[in-house]
Amino acid sequence: MLKKLALFPLGVALMASDAMAQVFPVDTATTTVISNVKSDIVAWGVVFIGVALTIFAYKRIKSLVR
Repeated sequence: MLKKLALFPLGVALMASDAMAQVFPVDTATTTVISNVKSDIVAWGVVFIGVALTIFAYKRIKSLVR
């Protein structure tokens, strides 16, 4: 019983790494350059800011129309 409990975290860690590898595939043929990562972060930031501003504007216009 104790051996099974000791091996449980190892099994979970191995399964989680396989699952994450499927969600975030890594192409070993190309290398990730830090500028690519920065541009991705900036792009996602612009998207999130746009969504936040859209929600804010929608609520503001909705309150003005009523």
